[in-house]
Amino acid sequence: MNLKVRRLTEEPGEDELGEGYSGVNSVWVVLKRADLAAFSCRIFRMEPDGHTPMHAHGREHVAVVIRGTCRVECGSQVEDVGEGCIIRVPPNAAHSFSNPTKERLVLLVMNLYVEPGKTVKDASGPSVVGETP
Repeated sequence: MNLKVRRLTEEPGEDELGEGYSGVNSVWVVLKRADLAAFSCRIFRMEPDGHTPMHAHGREHVAVVIRGTCRVECGSQVEDVGEGCIIRVPPNAAHSFSNPTKERLVLLVMNLYVEPGKTVKDASGPSVVGETP
């Protein structure tokens, strides 16, 4: 097994150009893989006033603010969270991430997938049926 080190400062990433995105560049940390179907991970680099669209999906997010301040909207909740904070967005919850500051935001976003066709009970809401990654 070979150790591989990537420098985030050297990763060009991909600009998110989908509807509702503004000023967001993403770098895949762990790609979606056939042998790791229940997890993926990427880093969002978000410019001042950048944002993702309000959206919902069947996977759970666990995000960590690496640098800057992230405004998280989830349902009726809005909260600004700083460096070192861990954010959990439950499956099927409408949510968005944005950068309310004049400094670049760096956000690690992990995607946790429920096994396709499986139903689980989320502690904060109704049953969730898994989606295909």
